[in-house]
Amino acid sequence: MVDDAGAFGAVDPDLVSGVDLLCLDAGNTVIFLDHARVARIGAGLGVHLEVDALIRAEGEAKRLQEQGKLLQVEWSHRAAPGAAGWSATTATFLVLAGAPEARIAELLDAYWREHVRFNLWSLVPDDLAPALARVRAAGVKVAVISNSEGMLAELFEALGILRCFDRVVDSGIAGVEKPDPRIFRIALDELGATKERALHLGDIYATDVLGARAAGIRVALVDPRDHFRGMHPDVPRVDGVARVADAIVQHRSR
Repeated sequence: MVDDAGAFGAVDPDLVSGVDLLCLDAGNTVIFLDHARVARIGAGLGVHLEVDALIRAEGEAKRLQEQGKLLQVEWSHRAAPGAAGWSATTATFLVLAGAPEARIAELLDAYWREHVRFNLWSLVPDDLAPALARVRAAGVKVAVISNSEGMLAELFEALGILRCFDRVVDSGIAGVEKPDPRIFRIALDELGATKERALHLGDIYATDVLGARAAGIRVALVDPRDHFRGMHPDVPRVDGVARVADAIVQHRSR
């Protein structure tokens, strides 16, 4: 977990005790936003965006989401599966990073085309696949539970990580989104797990924490950039999946 100074230490044993199913959000938990690519796309559209500004804006957008203050924009593909949530988040962090709000509908159209071609959240931590291999070898099932656009399995295949998961529950296919607890129950039922022996990791309080808690599942926030410092003291924060997966393995070996 993380202390008040933002330094990550050992994972709380209570968080990983008795875990048979590790559930993971996708964006910024398994696959991370490629800020440099977002900046390059913006430059091609005549919009200058600094990588550091995008990183800061992404964290601020997460906090605004909890307050129901994300930008709601009318644009061409808003009715597509997963697009409403995607556009609210993307529009908000683009504007916060310096994109002109008057052009945001046009920018969303352009970024959506790139996102559908190859997901903007596409950076995979080097330690992810080895850690998931170790935790699965220890007998733990691993599922992804994500509010997405129905293309996660194909993306994971392209990134070479689909084999790391026992189940991918994509809201664009499942027809239900976090924080609705039913999306968690899909994974529980299909993998034969109980809520008491499941743990969910994700980076959004409003969807991941509230959703997992509604399903009766333990949960921790993935917060490697310390976006939630000083917030949600009742929720464990971790720096990534690998540290938690290895803590589960260590606990099971005792």
